[in-house]
Amino acid sequence: MKFIAVVMSLCVSLASAGVVIIPIKPEQVVPKASEDCFFGVVTPMGCGPLRNN
Repeated sequence: MKFIAVVMSLCVSLASAGVVIIPIKPEQVVPKASEDCFFGVVTPMGCGPLRNN
């Protein structure tokens, strides 16, 4: 039970930080501003790694 609580807490903190955990396709990418995500690409929902598939 504690493991599930820890995993859920991690998911909530990642979501609130704006890190996208779903695959990001090229058509979802928007231009970066200077203060945006320092890794990956930016989408309207947050930022994360670009998937090439």
